[in-house]
Amino acid sequence: MIKRCKAVLLVSLGLMAHSELWAQAAPPPNTMGFIPASISEIDVAFPIYSKWHISGQADVQFVTQGSYIDKNPFAYGQRFVFRPWLMYSGFKNLKLWAGYETNHKYEVKEAGNYETLEQRVIFMGSIAQKLPKGTMFQQLRFETKFFDDRNGVHQTVPRLRARFGVNHFLRQERPHPIFQDANISYYAELMLKFASDDYAPNNFDIFRMSVYYSAGITKNLHFLTGIIAQMQLRTNGNQFDVYYGPTLALKYTIKPKERETFDNVSGGAD
Repeated sequence: MIKRCKAVLLVSLGLMAHSELWAQAAPPPNTMGFIPASISEIDVAFPIYSKWHISGQADVQFVTQGSYIDKNPFAYGQRFVFRPWLMYSGFKNLKLWAGYETNHKYEVKEAGNYETLEQRVIFMGSIAQKLPKGTMFQQLRFETKFFDDRNGVHQTVPRLRARFGVNHFLRQERPHPIFQDANISYYAELMLKFASDDYAPNNFDIFRMSVYYSAGITKNLHFLTGIIAQMQLRTNGNQFDVYYGPTLALKYTIKPKERETFDNVSGGAD
């Protein structure tokens, strides 16, 4: 009986040791890295043909980042973006956008980013509903990205983006405040990509959240300052990168505007 107990004990210990060694050797199904980043954007909006409710906008954006080790969000330039838009606002509470984007992504070896020039064609619709002290909005964006991957193979990647956000209008206590028509806003955005299986087999791309304060410096110039956090799945399908950090945007509107809530700001670190 004692010999049997010893045999069972030895076999059990052997199995436990084998399981422990296998667990140490086998990689986890998913890994996650945290990268600080910053997003800066300047937008200029202008009327084109008011009778047809057509206007335009040009966006310039610069993104910086750190790495998995370097926690300085300004350590490396990640990308420079130029994005012109056409906008139609002839429907009540609905705006339609068509845009083109050129996106110069820089190499960041410490984070595994390679240099490439990406171009996008974008179509977007944004609808808003009035709240007692603010607005709520939903946005749907379809874009197609054109670029060469790290192996020099040309890729065409359609992407679908859906955003939901809320703007809270802050009370203006003083008759002549420093900043006018201030807001606290937040949104959540989900992005799905539809690439070839040999490039990216997963449809999930990015989940992004942002909270920000915005207000007017003048009737023509408004600003946004806040924080952003996003989780992005790399094309290998088993690496999540979490970007987080400050975001800043300035918007100049040729036609004076009472309130700007930045519903369509494209801040992000993808």
